[in-house]
Amino acid sequence: MTIFTVANTKGGVGKSTSTVQISTGFALQGLRPWVVDGDKKQTSALLSLTNRLNAGFPGIAATELSDGGSLRAQVRLQSPQFDHTIIDVGARDSGALRAALTVTDVLVVPFAPRAYDLWAYENMVELVKEAQELRDIKVIPFLNMAKSDDGKNSDNALAIADIEALGFPVAPVRVGNRVAIDRASAAGLNVQEYKPVDEKARDEVAKLVQYILEFSQS
Repeated sequence: MTIFTVANTKGGVGKSTSTVQISTGFALQGLRPWVVDGDKKQTSALLSLTNRLNAGFPGIAATELSDGGSLRAQVRLQSPQFDHTIIDVGARDSGALRAALTVTDVLVVPFAPRAYDLWAYENMVELVKEAQELRDIKVIPFLNMAKSDDGKNSDNALAIADIEALGFPVAPVRVGNRVAIDRASAAGLNVQEYKPVDEKARDEVAKLVQYILEFSQS
């Protein structure tokens, strides 16, 4: 059983979308995930997974726990009932984020190829290093919403270099800025379940989910 947290103090980098894809990806592998939505104001992951259930797809357990103390206590109490727990927290330095860092095993940090997002990631690094003084937390930064350019001086490459300069190696998988992923996530579906089929989106998400699972077990 592993507790994951999907977080970045910068908004608009696809945290809830990533949470839906990771949790549904786990479920498609026969695992039992529990999603904890730590953002009371937006509860995007919880709403998406409710849409999934209402559409007749197999349900995934999801709970809104935005209060830091409640999140910490309930995750400790309930996570052993599931194969994995995935906590989605809002885009700010919040009580929910700090509470999640006290219980998480693996921190998944999606970041977008935008230079002006770097300051927010620097804030995340400070929070993570503080948490790592008390707990062994593995960190997986990955490039999300990647652009199609792929040269040495591309926005993708520059963003990856900036993140790695802060001390955390970036995952060797990336997820593109794809409409199919956004629409599938809004419906609470893994892109593997979504139609029309986008093979590139399916391949990218499958590789990300597999990498996260293997990394967490290493």
